[in-house]
Amino acid sequence: MIVLLENALGIIYNACFISCFWPQMYKSIRTKSVEDISISLCFLSIIGYAAALGYAFLKFGFDFWLCINYILSGISVMGMIAIYYKYKK
Repeated sequence: MIVLLENALGIIYNACFISCFWPQMYKSIRTKSVEDISISLCFLSIIGYAAALGYAFLKFGFDFWLCINYILSGISVMGMIAIYYKYKK
C-alpha cells in the first residue's frame, strides 16, 4: 500500500512540476508574444533543476521519480527558452 501511495505521489508531483511552463508556452505560441516572459527565471530554473538532480543523486542515489522530474522539467523549461527566442522581437 505504501509503495502504491509513493508512486501515486511521484506521478502527481512530476505532472505538476513538468507542466509548470506549458500554459505559458501555449500562450506564447498562440499570441506569438513573449513580452511577459522572464528569461532569467527560465535560466535559473535550468540551473536549479540540474543542481537538484545532482543533489538528489548524491543524497539518495538513483531515485526514479526525482530524476525523471528534474530531467523532464529541465526539458520543459528549455522548450520555453526556445519559444522565447523564436518570438522575441
